[in-house]
Amino acid sequence: MDNFIVIFVCLLAGFFCKRLKNFPASSGFALNSFIIHLSLPALILSQVPNLIQTLDFHGRWWLPVSMPWLTFLFSFLFFVIIGKKLNWTRAKIGALILTAGLGNTSFVGFPILEALIGPHAIPIGVMVDQPGTFLVLSTLGIIVASFFSGVQVSLKVIAKKIFSFPPFIALIISIIWVLTGFKGSEVLAPAFNKIASTLVPLALFTVGFQLSFDFKILKKRAFALSLGLSFKLLFLPAIFSYLYIKILNAYDLTVQVTIIESAMATMITSAIVATEFNLDTELANLMVGIGIPLSLISVPIWNYFLFVR
Repeated sequence: MDNFIVIFVCLLAGFFCKRLKNFPASSGFALNSFIIHLSLPALILSQVPNLIQTLDFHGRWWLPVSMPWLTFLFSFLFFVIIGKKLNWTRAKIGALILTAGLGNTSFVGFPILEALIGPHAIPIGVMVDQPGTFLVLSTLGIIVASFFSGVQVSLKVIAKKIFSFPPFIALIISIIWVLTGFKGSEVLAPAFNKIASTLVPLALFTVGFQLSFDFKILKKRAFALSLGLSFKLLFLPAIFSYLYIKILNAYDLTVQVTIIESAMATMITSAIVATEFNLDTELANLMVGIGIPLSLISVPIWNYFLFVR
């Protein structure tokens, strides 16, 4: 319950602070930079080394890990095809690929998993989030953001964007720490945890700060927004339910967690990355700001009809 309260409080705080003019107009960009350069890398450095060391490569581990990669692939194909047919701008296509192709599998995902299934679902959720969603964001997400932002596409440019992206650097450092047996990470973890704790409230506040519920804007964005939300909240869980339950004939805890995670709303960081790369910020933030509240209703419905009823 605490996590749900934080979601709504921070979103609303950002939304109203902008309208009350308590913060400068550029606050959203400043907070985005703080999140990208400090909060998110700290989260990775505090969690990933331990995750790698405890990773279990037995069983159906490939289902939760592969789901976010397949999700992003489906999103890329769908919105590139639709975008070309509708003559959308590259910025709009790129923003929808990122926000519909990356789910909020941790902060929103973990509390929902615990509420719907129980704490035993969280380790599988971690498999979805870290080697899945986050790694997709740090690699394919940055490549797509670079391409659709209009940056000259070359291996050198893409490599520079990826390897200069602070969260990706933190991921590489985490892997090196594990491979070299660096014990200092355990000493540094408490400090990283404190810095990482700023991620969620700042990210939600930033999204709320940049969010606009102007009915003229919503009307103008209605079709693209509805398409993006339908893809994220309806199509993806439907396709993974069919793949895993009907085709693979799998119906265990791993499958349940993976499908529920596929139904989560947009990853907050994907909207931040869209902003960093000058994609369609307005649409990206609407995907997050409207998608998260809707997912608090849609995800339990998916769980009920697929696994409870």
